[in-house]
Amino acid sequence: MKEDILAGYSYEEWEKLENEFLNDYENSVRYNKSFRELINDVLDGETYMSFANKTHLSETMMYHLKKQVDENNPPKRNTLISVAVGYNLDLMMVQAMLHSLGLGLNCHNNKRDYAYTFLLTRCRGKSIDECNEILEKLGIEQKYWLGSYAKRK
Repeated sequence: MKEDILAGYSYEEWEKLENEFLNDYENSVRYNKSFRELINDVLDGETYMSFANKTHLSETMMYHLKKQVDENNPPKRNTLISVAVGYNLDLMMVQAMLHSLGLGLNCHNNKRDYAYTFLLTRCRGKSIDECNEILEKLGIEQKYWLGSYAKRK
């Protein structure tokens, strides 16, 4: 019976995958909030320095995200994806954040958005630098890379 449930996975791999699923599902019911509520949930208890270390964004970006971002003043996509990677957010949370700003990921005709979705689903747990290497190998322009690249003009 155990083998039927775990087809293709070791018991430990399945347990980890199942726990990730249950955690993500539990979080998904909490995603119907404004951007400010969502980002404050993610960044609750964070210091500016830890935010900068995790996301490779400037310390002031944390303040900007928490206090100034809204539908009329949305962040750049790669800024938001940098936060998602830095805090290991799931795709559903990122979609909720984008939706709360009147935005979304266009994976049907946009290679950059498809690559971001790939990072959030297939590359969870990777660092900002590792994700930038992946974006480079996928042929995504440097201006769409994460972390410090998000603030460059």
